[in-house]
Amino acid sequence: MAGKTAARSVVFAVIRELFLPAALLLVVLGSWLVSPSQVELATRAALHGLCAQRPSHSFWFGPYQLPFDARMTGIYAGSLFTVAWLALRHPRGAAGPPSRGTIVALAVGILFLGIDGLNALAADLHFPTLYEPRNPLRYLTGAWTGLALGALLWWVFQAITWRPACRHPAPSFSLAGDGLPLVLALAAFGWLVMTGPISWYVPVALVLLLAAVVTLTLFVWPIALLVTRRFEGVDRWSELLVPGIVALAFAISVMTATSLLRFAVEAALDIPPLQ
Repeated sequence: MAGKTAARSVVFAVIRELFLPAALLLVVLGSWLVSPSQVELATRAALHGLCAQRPSHSFWFGPYQLPFDARMTGIYAGSLFTVAWLALRHPRGAAGPPSRGTIVALAVGILFLGIDGLNALAADLHFPTLYEPRNPLRYLTGAWTGLALGALLWWVFQAITWRPACRHPAPSFSLAGDGLPLVLALAAFGWLVMTGPISWYVPVALVLLLAAVVTLTLFVWPIALLVTRRFEGVDRWSELLVPGIVALAFAISVMTATSLLRFAVEAALDIPPLQ
């Protein structure tokens, strides 16, 4: 019996380690078989409730606009990359908060995003601005904030999912150990969305859709654990299947409802598309 349990644990560990890279590989390979125009229509409709999708504030891959604007692209990409990295690097139990220095560094990114957002709003209202708003800066401040968001979501996930006996006080995110790989990954992704090669539109758009689903799933994760009575009661990854399905259903429902509501309001009030 002990041998079967150990073998099962090994299988789940292998699946957990290989799932993310295998899923991303399948997304990239499969996306090249799909029409970019179809993906553009589907992803922009799915994410319409989460983003204004202004053409002038968005990155383009030839004639195809990403489903998120530049700032939201940075936020959701930063969140996804951070969660994925921490899930591989700190898979279970590290439930301690980040250090004070790390928290300050992440908070600075949120502050810069607020300043950049207010500056862009002033430009839209034809008020004096500190500088001319630019999409690369929107992406930069968004990615910085997304990194902070991902670190927060993973910390909450670690702290409320596992039984107290399975947790330890090691930080769930460390700027010294986790910062550089994430900065490099987000810089590479930023270069990709800013250069906009048409052949990469489909995988990038699908990655952003995945980022929205993962981020929203983690937002509603506490509710899923409470509904399934697994709050601070999980010992193994295999026990996350049921709350995972519940959280995913919640996330997709929220994303669908907000998109439908936005489309309905725009149609009812005859609101023209933002430029």
